[in-house]
Amino acid sequence: MTQNIKEKSDSRKHPRFIVVLPLQISTEEFTINTTSRNVSCSGVFCYVDRFIPIDTDVNVSMRVFDLSDGQKVQRTVKCKAKVVRIETAENKENETCRVGISFGVIEGDDLEVLKKYIQKKNLKEAKELKRLYLRLKEMAARLVEVEECHPTAEHFRKVINTAIIELDAAAHILDYEINELKTLE
Repeated sequence: MTQNIKEKSDSRKHPRFIVVLPLQISTEEFTINTTSRNVSCSGVFCYVDRFIPIDTDVNVSMRVFDLSDGQKVQRTVKCKAKVVRIETAENKENETCRVGISFGVIEGDDLEVLKKYIQKKNLKEAKELKRLYLRLKEMAARLVEVEECHPTAEHFRKVINTAIIELDAAAHILDYEINELKTLE
């Protein structure tokens, strides 16, 4: 059963990307260690094992890798934040809450470190997806050649062609994401 406690409008200041980061949410009363489900430069979405009321002020710490100097250096990005969304979901094992947290001001160069991390990580993954898509198209072309020599190759070619037709419909989304990541400010 899912219960929407409060939902902020879906207009966001920054695009969110699927990024799994070690995340700590704390107040004077509690500390929760979890991982992010998605992150932007203005907020984070995660699952927690307790209910946190809307408008609760929290401290957020995320461990990211600073990739700006060509070296992979672990950094902790910290900021004050506010819970802006919470949903409870009961399942057979336990009760979890999905929490949306809006960042306050991120001090120093932490915001730039977070931006660069999100951008580089997602750009790398988007480019890898594009490479896989292009490889699939190459495989389909190669199967046409193999089909002349091997009768079961036709079946593989048909399956791959069907997949390519479906992927072609979504490939423009990948190109858009790559462009979006390249221009992330």
